Amino acid sequence: MSEYFSSTKSMYWPTEFIDIAHMLKGADPNGNPSHAAMYKFNTGVVVLAAIIGLIHDRKREVGSQKQEISTETFESHKFGNCSLAAYIYLVPLLALQDIELLRSENEEEVIRIFEKYVAGGFEYLRGALSQSSDITGQTVLNQEVKNVFAAIDGDEGMIDIMSIKA
Repeated sequence: MSEYFSSTKSMYWPTEFIDIAHMLKGADPNGNPSHAAMYKFNTGVVVLAAIIGLIHDRKREVGSQKQEISTETFESHKFGNCSLAAYIYLVPLLALQDIELLRSENEEEVIRIFEKYVAGGFEYLRGALSQSSDITGQTVLNQEVKNVFAAIDGDEGMIDIMSIKA
């Protein structure tokens, strides 16, 4: 039984960014191992893209060419003690600041919002990576991690979890 969703659902991300997913998993654009991996699975890559999309307020539609990951897969993958499925709710909740998103009847809407931030985050990363000569992407990713922490710390005033409407 699912801890987060009433049943297994599908989450999609744009296939056009599979090279970025490969890069974050330590591979070249064709998927062959080439450098140290930041992530082992696409779930971690997708969560990172969603957070980057949220931080930069970038969202877009996934499009027709897409990759699928089940919510069950997100639930089975962890960051520390936290299931990655929690981020499917957290990103839209922080973006819209509406606690009503946590209602079970809003599961599909939450997933679609999360997907848009994933796609927007990948698009942002594509632009940032295209301006870098680092084929591993580490320079860009280090800066993005700093941006995430700055936002969480409130330095940028982007994420204020206390202001979410109850």
